[in-house]
Amino acid sequence: MPIAKKADIAMNRNILFIVPDERKVYESVHVKVGAFHLPSLAFAVLASLARQCGYTPTVIDLTLGNVNQPWSQLDESLESLKPACIGITCTSATFYLAIEIAQHVKAFLPDAKVLIGGPHVSSLVEETLRHECFDFVFIGEAELSLMKFLQGLPPESIDGVAFRDKGGNVQIRKSACYLKNLDDYPVPDYSVYDLSKYRISRLQARRNPVVWIETSRGCPFDCQICNKIVHGQTFRPKSVNRVISEMKQLADLGVREFHIADDGFTSDMKRAEAICDGMIEAKLPVTWSCVNGIRVDRVSQALLQKMRAAGCYRISFGIESGNQKVLDNLGKRIKLEQIESAILLARKEGIEVFGFFIFGFIDDTEKTMQETIDFARRLPLDLAKASIMMPFPGSPLFEKYSRMNLLYPTVDYRAYNAYVPPHLVYRHPSLDWDVVSSFQRKFYRRFYFNPRYLSRRLVTSIRTGTFLSDLVSFMTMHWYGKDES
Repeated sequence: MPIAKKADIAMNRNILFIVPDERKVYESVHVKVGAFHLPSLAFAVLASLARQCGYTPTVIDLTLGNVNQPWSQLDESLESLKPACIGITCTSATFYLAIEIAQHVKAFLPDAKVLIGGPHVSSLVEETLRHECFDFVFIGEAELSLMKFLQGLPPESIDGVAFRDKGGNVQIRKSACYLKNLDDYPVPDYSVYDLSKYRISRLQARRNPVVWIETSRGCPFDCQICNKIVHGQTFRPKSVNRVISEMKQLADLGVREFHIADDGFTSDMKRAEAICDGMIEAKLPVTWSCVNGIRVDRVSQALLQKMRAAGCYRISFGIESGNQKVLDNLGKRIKLEQIESAILLARKEGIEVFGFFIFGFIDDTEKTMQETIDFARRLPLDLAKASIMMPFPGSPLFEKYSRMNLLYPTVDYRAYNAYVPPHLVYRHPSLDWDVVSSFQRKFYRRFYFNPRYLSRRLVTSIRTGTFLSDLVSFMTMHWYGKDES
C-alpha cells in the first residue's frame, strides 16, 4: 500500500470528504423498498466553505461503489489527491464504518488529518477520540469551525472542535457551535457530485435528480426522541430571498426535485407561505416534498394550498403512536385529533401523506401497540413506515434509559438500527423484543392489505402515473408471512 510523503500532503490544498456505505445499514432489514440514498447535504455545504478557504474539495460516496471492492475508489483518490484533510460523517449505525474508513486512510496517509462530524460523534466526543484514527471531532454545526480550521487557526482556539493534546487528553474549547445567520454562508455545492448516479424510484420521488435542501435549522419543540445536538433547539431560518435564490441555482444545475431537510419547515407558517409564494412567482421547474416530516399542529388549509400550488406533492408526519398517553410521555404535545385533522386537510388539498410510527416505547404495551395499528388503519395515509424505538445517543430518551440502567454497558453501534429489534442495545422493562417485532410485522400487513388502503392507493397510482412503480414496490416488499391477528 503506497504511503504519501509528509511534504506532499503539507503542500497541497485538497480536502476529501467520505460518505460511508449506507447500504450496510439495510443488510438485515426486511423493508428495504422504502430506503433511498441522496447526496450528502452536509458535505455539499462544507465543500462550498472549503473552496472559500482556498481548498479543492472532492466527495467520495462509498454507497455508490463496488460492494465487493470497497476500497478501490478510495485508494485511487488518496493516491492521486494526497489530501491534507479527510472529512467523514456518520450516524450511530455507520460509526463502525467511519472507524474502518479512518483506519484505512491512516494506513495509506499517516500524516493526513482525519476529521469527523455528525450526530453520533457530536454526542459522544470523548468516546470517539479514544479511536486514534480520528484527529479532530467537529461538534454541532461545522461550517464556522471548519472554516477557521482550514484557515490555519490553532485548534485549541476554535469553538466546537475537540482533539487529543500531546498528553492524550481530550480538549474541547466549547461543546457546540451554532451559526447565527444562515444567509451568511454559501449555497451548497452539489457540483461535487455526479447527480446522475443518485436516481431514486417513483416511490420516493416524482422526478430525478433529487437533492436535499434546507431552509432553516433548529427545532424548538421538546420531543424526547430526537438528537438536537447538531442543529440545536433554536429555530434559525434562512431568509425567503435566500431560499428562492438557492432553489434557482440548484434548478439551473439540473435538479428537478427537492426534499426538504428541515426539522421545522412549517414552524413559522407565515414564512413557509412566503417561500411558497416565491416559488410560484419564480415558476421553478421542480417538485418537492417534506420527507423529513412536519408537525401536525403547524399546518393550515391556507398553507397547504400554497404548498400544493408551489409543487409540493407529499408531506410526512411523525405520528409515532396511536395512544394519547404514550404521545404525552414523549413530549410530542400533539393530540390524536390533530393528527387526523392535519391528514384530512392535506388530502383535501391533493397532497400525499406519509406517516411515521414507532413500536416499543418504554410505556408501550401490547394494548397500546394494537391501538397504534388500529389508528394507522383508520387514517387516510398514502404511505406508512413503522420502526422500533431506538434511544440514539444525544437524545433525551438515551439519557433517560441510561439513568434507568436499561442500556447495555458494551454495545456495537451497528446495532443502533431502528428497523430491527434492539435486543443488543437495551432491555425493555416490560416487553419481549419478539413481541415488539411481531407488532411491527403485523403493522405492515394490516396497514397495506387493508381494503380501504388498497382502493385508495390504486386511485392515487393511476392519477399520478405511478401504478407500475407501486406494483413493483408491492411485489418486492417482504410481507412477513401469515397475519398474526
